[in-house]
Amino acid sequence: MRPLLALVLLLQAFHSNLAHAAERHLELVVTQPYLEMHSGPGRGFPVVYVAERDELITVLFSRTEWYKVRAPRGQEGWVRRADLALTTLTSGEPAPIPPYPEFSTHHWEVGAGYGVYNRENLVTAYGDYSITDSIDAEFVLQQALGTLDNRYITTIGLRHTFLPEWKWFSPTAGLGTGFQYIEDKVPPAPLEKSNQMAYVSLGARGFITRRFMWRADWRHYVVFNNLNVSEELEEWKLGFAVFF
Repeated sequence: MRPLLALVLLLQAFHSNLAHAAERHLELVVTQPYLEMHSGPGRGFPVVYVAERDELITVLFSRTEWYKVRAPRGQEGWVRRADLALTTLTSGEPAPIPPYPEFSTHHWEVGAGYGVYNRENLVTAYGDYSITDSIDAEFVLQQALGTLDNRYITTIGLRHTFLPEWKWFSPTAGLGTGFQYIEDKVPPAPLEKSNQMAYVSLGARGFITRRFMWRADWRHYVVFNNLNVSEELEEWKLGFAVFF
């Protein structure tokens, strides 16, 4: 009897945990004439169910601009953020759906771009890790393709986003340090092939769709050498990134 009683108690505890987990889901009331639920997180996916006015839906989780929801009879589908924001809580208060996607609070960002460095064509790749919602640690690898030489630049620094909640345009500023290596094509060779450098930057970023963003950056470099004569260079670039 004791093993059977223990099994019954275990099943009851498991059922109670499931009930508490279900209670944590957000329940909303449809206030528009209808609410379309798609089979996937995008307008290209077909509509699998249409919730009617005053119907109760349960929010399961979100993916950028789309939310996975469940209807009372168990039908599940994806709803756009903008459409879900028109619903209300069961108390009649507005739904607690933020007006912007999660790009302002993402952890990782990986991107690539093209620009100009010291009047040379520049290709760039970078990775960012968000320390806070507005401060990122940034690692960048770049190659400048010139007529007289090629330059390979590696930098690491911090970038501050002033208004991370702004959807289409958020100004940024940064600073950091790095190295450049010069591969000469035409003699004479440079006196120093490797130099330490520091930079400050200004730029902007904006959300495109799903998990994609655009970025524009300007950097001012100071390149140090053993001759105690610093070289100042400028860089402009435009790129695109995916975040997660």
